[in-house]
This record gives sequence, C-alpha cells and structure tokens, in this order.
Amino acid sequence: MNANVLFVWHMHQPSYFDPLTNEMVLPWVRLHGVRGYYDIPHMAGLFPKIRQTVNIVPILLDQILALGEGQVVDSYQELSLKPATDLDNGDKIFLARNFFSCAYETMIKPYPRYLFLWQKVQSKQPVKDADFGRVVSQMNVQDFLDLQMWFNLTWFGYAARARHPEVEQWIGQGANFTETDKKALFDLQRTILKELVPLYRSLAQEGRIEISTSPYFHPILPLLISSKTARRAHPNLSLPEEFAWPEDAALQVENALRRHEEVFGLRPKGMWPSEGSVSPEVVRIAQDAGLQWMASDEDILFISREMANLKEGSLYEPYEVTIDGAKVRMVFRDRNLSDRIGFAYARYNGTEAASDLLGLMEQIAKREEAAGRNATIPIILDGENPWEAYADGGFHFLKTVFERLSAHSFLRTETISGSLSQTTARPIDKLATGSWINHDFKIWIGHPEDNKGWNFLQETRMAFAEATKGDLGKKMPGETVERARRELFAAEGSDWFWWYGDDFKSLQSPEFDRLFRVHQQNVYRILGLSPPILLNEPIRETEMGTGVTLPVDFIRPIIDGEVTHYFEWTGAGFFDNHKLQGSMYLRDTPLAAIYYGFDEETLYIRVDFDENYRHEERHDATLVLRFLDHRETKIRCPLAPGTAEIPLEGTEGGKARWGFKKIGEIAIPYRILGLEPGEWLGALFELYEGETMVDQCPRGHTLSIQVPDEQFVKSIWRL
Repeated sequence: MNANVLFVWHMHQPSYFDPLTNEMVLPWVRLHGVRGYYDIPHMAGLFPKIRQTVNIVPILLDQILALGEGQVVDSYQELSLKPATDLDNGDKIFLARNFFSCAYETMIKPYPRYLFLWQKVQSKQPVKDADFGRVVSQMNVQDFLDLQMWFNLTWFGYAARARHPEVEQWIGQGANFTETDKKALFDLQRTILKELVPLYRSLAQEGRIEISTSPYFHPILPLLISSKTARRAHPNLSLPEEFAWPEDAALQVENALRRHEEVFGLRPKGMWPSEGSVSPEVVRIAQDAGLQWMASDEDILFISREMANLKEGSLYEPYEVTIDGAKVRMVFRDRNLSDRIGFAYARYNGTEAASDLLGLMEQIAKREEAAGRNATIPIILDGENPWEAYADGGFHFLKTVFERLSAHSFLRTETISGSLSQTTARPIDKLATGSWINHDFKIWIGHPEDNKGWNFLQETRMAFAEATKGDLGKKMPGETVERARRELFAAEGSDWFWWYGDDFKSLQSPEFDRLFRVHQQNVYRILGLSPPILLNEPIRETEMGTGVTLPVDFIRPIIDGEVTHYFEWTGAGFFDNHKLQGSMYLRDTPLAAIYYGFDEETLYIRVDFDENYRHEERHDATLVLRFLDHRETKIRCPLAPGTAEIPLEGTEGGKARWGFKKIGEIAIPYRILGLEPGEWLGALFELYEGETMVDQCPRGHTLSIQVPDEQFVKSIWRL
C-alpha cells in the first residue's frame, strides 16, 4: 500500500503598486515575505525526502522582486523608516491605528513592550482620529520608535530567526531601540526578500518542490469569461451588466506561465485557478496554454460526479476532465484536512496536531486500499495567512509532520506532477462551475457593491477596447497598450471584490476599494484619456451599520438563555462575527454574533451560536468571557441548559448571572467590574471544548464597550 500526500501552498497578494506614482500602499508583500514566504522554503530545505507544490501568483513575484531590488518602498516601510523625532501628528495617528495589524495572541501578547504599547493605545478604545489624537498625545518619542520597530520585528518567521541571529537579539532587547537598530532591521528585510526567488528556484531545480501558478493578477477566470456563469449555482442571483472577455482570461493564464519561465527558468505544468474557481470553459483555456493539471475543491468534484452520473471512484484519486474535446487532469482538495491546518491546528499542541493529521491520512489510505486504490490525498491551502495564528509560526507542527512522513511506511509526499506521473486518472466528462468557497462565486459578485464594481470594470474594459482597436490602436505604441492592459488586468483581480459586500471586513477595506479604482484610472491615463469622474467615487459604503452597530438605548433582558420577546434586545449593540472574520474565509465559526447593552447599573451580553453548532455533541463546551480594562476579569460559562450565578475570576467574590438554552445571556453589575460611567473595557469571547479553544470573537482584538455616562443618557432622552 502506498498513498501520495500532495501539499500545495498557495501564495498570493494583489497588485498594491501604482506605476504612475511609483507607490506601494500596503505592506503585506514585504511582511509575509519575511514570514510565510521565507519559512516554507526553509522548512523544505530541512527535509530532503519531502516533496511539495508551491503555487505562486505572478503579481506577487513581481512585487517581491521590486521590493528586494529597492525599486519601490511601501508606505508602511517609508513611515517606519522616518525618524521618530520627525513624526508629525498625522504620522503618529497612523502608527497607532495601523501598526498593531497582526495577530494579537501570537504576535503582540508574547512581547512585553509591544503588548504595553498595544494596551496604551487600546485601553482608550479609540475609534475616530480625534480619539487617536488624544492617545498619541500621551506617547513619547521612544514609544513611537519602539512601535515602528516592533510592528516590523514581530513579522519575522522562524526561518529568519534561525538564519539571522540578530532577529532574536532584537527580540531579547525588547525596548529602547535606536534609529540604527531600525535601519539594520530593514536592511535585513530586503536581504531576505532578495533571497526568496533564488531559494524557490533552487528547490524547484532539485525537484524538491514543484512551482505552479495562478492567472497573473489572480482573477476569477469563469467571471472573466462571462459574469453570467455565476447564475449556474444561483439562477436568481442579481448580476451587473455582463462582463464577458474570455480573451482576458486566456491571456492572464498565458502571461502567468511566461512570467514564471522568465523568473524560474521553468514553465509551470499546473495551475491552481484563483480561489479554485473553474468552469467547463476553463478546461479549454488550460489545454490551449499547455497546462497538464489544475486543482479545485472537493465540492466541485462531488457536483461534477453527480452531473456525470459517475458512481465509481472517490475524492482521493486524480481525474481527467474532457469537455468538448479539451482535456486536463485535475485533483481536488480534501477540505477537512486542508482546513484543519488552515483554521484549527493553531489551537493544538504541535505534536498533537501532527498526530491527528497523520492519523486521518492513514485512515484515508487504508480505506482507499480496501477499495482497491492507492490514495492521492491533496491538501491545498493558503501558504501565508494561517501561520500567524500558530504560536511558533507553525514550525513545530510542520517539522513533526515532515519528520514522520519522511520515515512513514506507506504515506509519502509528492508534487502534483510527480503523483500524476504514477497514477492513472479517472475520466469524467463534466465539470461544475464554482470556487472553493461554497462552490459558487457569491463572495465576488451579486452584492450591490460587487455589482457596482463589475459595472465600473466593464466600462473601463470597453474604453480600453475602443482606444486600442482599428487605425487608432495601430497608431498607439505597443508599449503603451501593454502598460494599459497590465493595469486593466490588475483591476480584474479577485481581491478587490473580496472586500466588497457584507462578507468580510478589514481595517484596509477602503484602501482596497481605492486601489481597484486607481488601477482603472491608470488605464485611461496611460491611453491619454480622462478617467470618468465615477472612478473617484468609493464603491464601499461606510463600515458602521454592516457587521457592527453601537448601543442606542437601555435594555433590560431576562437572563434565561432564550429571546423571551421580540424587543428584548432592541437598542443593544451588535457584532457579527461571520462578517468580521478578516482576510481568511472560515467555513465554521461557532460564535456567530454578540449583542451587548446595559441599563443604569448592569452590563448585558448575549452570545448567538452558529445554527450548525451542536453544543450537546461536544465535550465539555465552555464559553469564556474575558474583560480587559485596568485588569483582566474572566468568567467561565458552561454550555449547559439553565441559569446560574457564575463567579468572576479576578474580583473579590463577584458573581454574574448566566443563562443558557438556545443562546447565552449574562448580566454583570458595573460595580463588580470596578467601572465608572464613561469608562471603556474590551471584551473577548472564547469557546472551548475541554482544553481546546475552537473559536474566538473578535479575532485578534477586543470588542470595545463603553459604560453609559450622562451623555449617553441625554442621547436617548425622549418624550
């Protein structure tokens, strides 16, 4: 018995670069570059028997190379390098607002000085610039210098720490950094960025990794072919004016393959289509580009098998998809295994997580052997974002997994191409249309904001076509046309649409909106045209009202674990955890929403659970509420039906009333928390099953709650 384990790490960022101003506004290429992008090849180098596939989006490559060569400096780097003595008030507010943009539990909390600075800012619970202005007025020059240093220092991953001892020296120093320290840190970042491409190239040439690609700027290929394909999963979905430019889809793929060949000296054999998004039409594009394989999600396979009435086979084998004479081989990700690494194992001990993963893979292999097959087990996931949640960046987990797989009797790792060369692919003549998220495209189209963005993009695409056709196009220099096309293709990327609508929120959402429109404005400017004034209008609506609302009235709920009457929580604040889960898509978030409010003496909180979460089937399920103000107060609430008086850890005998049935409700007197009117506290909600935390709300920060003062009372006064 042999089973091939196919690890695929997908690495991508959108185009943050504006070629007309030579600005790169967001820091994520640089920061992930010294963490996940550096850690993966480092780990690969430690285990010569391990084979993996790394999927790299070409626009990410371009930006890594530009940053490594010093051709561009992102705006966060520029502000970080500015002497702390020269920071103006606007700079200081930007630092206080943005330089804690990382995982609190693993990248802030472990470092006392960084945690102190976070508490100094967050204890005031600032929201508006005026709030931040008051905060920064109480910070000194050394505070800002240390903040500049720590935001960049905390992003170094385990590879940087192992290869460059100065990282651990800076962490050990902890505080009182100098401008010289700061310059040395950024010199090291640039050194690492310059190492990345040679590292991947060397590993690929040695056959230890396979480098695959995605379309150049990470567009959703089926939506470029025709936006109407979104209705295959949802026939009644509201759509914009049709966007149908299949030639763009084909060229985004061909340009990606060409760019990889230029950079790595190897033309990719395979592709992870952006977000695993496929359709029957994409098969022809893949074949015409010379691709040997594609990958997508298990749901796409299950629906395709049903469409083809295919009874034989399973998820754990490759398929040869044939559509109208076009062929490509495909593998489909095991969602459970992939999502365990991406979303669950960070909460485990690394050894336990590795044992769990290998145990599940062994079960799959034995089950497939019983059916007369050698298993092919595709584990495909984001190669950058998950590691922020691991206390050690995933080092112990991955190291243990690779150690055990290197010596395993029947599980062995392979690249996708390597595995396909050993296995016969099962034929199938149908392919479903959809992505890895819910086997549809609703993240990127259908919401009014998404549709408005597509309409803008259609106008820009038509303007490009009109300006470059016929005699007018022949007179235009080819270089000009290609520069404009590059900006058009950047605007076709999926990331801009990820942040539209109600699905996800980020501190940088307005910047993604602006970048989407800037790339389109650049198309017009490069072609010598005046951009439409509409492209100056934000597509994204204001953040408040979607996902978060503030309390507007006193409430007096009955603490019994259910909604006693319709108006019981009317007037409360609201936090929607499903809509505010950040840049990563979490399919299962048991903590769905938080309601919070108060009367003159008591704080009330209600916790709603996801409809699919069955607490009665879980072992020892407990909701832990943590309150952070001058101290930390903790309440452990069992998910057992009934009401109880629960002690508050961190107080002198204080108790809160807890009720649980369909929902969780709790009442806590202000006096127990030691809070006065107008004071702020941060609240954090954690769901445990035994000793394992399975969800947290909010993630990486606290929910800000202000004790009502006279101003609040005046705001709700009425006849």
